[in-house]
Amino acid sequence: MGYDNGYFSSLLGGDSSGGGHEWGVRELYDLSPTEFERVVGASYTADGYDIERAGPTVEGGIDLIGTKSGFIRSKTMVVSVIPPGGTVSSATVEQLERGRGINGAKLGVLARSEPFGDSIERAAADNGAIELLGGQRLSRRLTENGVSPPGRR
Repeated sequence: MGYDNGYFSSLLGGDSSGGGHEWGVRELYDLSPTEFERVVGASYTADGYDIERAGPTVEGGIDLIGTKSGFIRSKTMVVSVIPPGGTVSSATVEQLERGRGINGAKLGVLARSEPFGDSIERAAADNGAIELLGGQRLSRRLTENGVSPPGRR
């Protein structure tokens, strides 16, 4: 695993107030699994995280690992990216939580193009350290963080 910052940051540069790309939920469904992972990673790169793609040996269904250096300590987060059309269950949330703990991350993020159902929202809320990023919320985040669609800069 190595840092892929250029891979993710190459999608940055838009600006929601200056005519950057406005993401729609439907557009998320048109992304390939690789492109979807890339735009999710770029949204956290915009927040100052160094994002790396997790290798096959990382536990818990983790696809991306982010670190952000702070004045006193750094923050670590893990992201599980569910490609368009992929399914999510409460077991997915539990697996992400295990992966979060194994990797010593403060936060786990579950990202997908579809909105999450009530049972998934309850499972994440019960956990407290899992953030759900899907549908409208994801498209808004991509727009606000100035993420451009892959291949359309």
